[in-house]
Amino acid sequence: MISNVACAAILVFLSFYAGVQNGKQISKNESRIEIENDRVVVCRNFHLPHAFTPMHSHREGVVIYLSDVHERSTSPDGTSKEVSHKAGEVVWAPAREHALENLENTKIEVIEVELKEP
Repeated sequence: MISNVACAAILVFLSFYAGVQNGKQISKNESRIEIENDRVVVCRNFHLPHAFTPMHSHREGVVIYLSDVHERSTSPDGTSKEVSHKAGEVVWAPAREHALENLENTKIEVIEVELKEP
């Protein structure tokens, strides 16, 4: 199943990557649902420089980094860790709950492909 999800994530990445620089100015942190059906939710997320995203949850799935990322992820118990990724990385992410802080002077953009329960 992971190989099917990975293939789907790569296809989503390739289809959206060409549209990443669409000229739209992002004025705040933003999350847009790009695709939703009975099996997945695909979200495009933007985080402005040094912006804080409050506590939220994710289903398990694939994260596709469209920009370099350096952020602080804080769990509900208060523990935090710094996380870094390079543009183009694709990773499997378990279900999780966290708050995020963009630690850089640049905007973060990611695509998240979250699996729904069968």
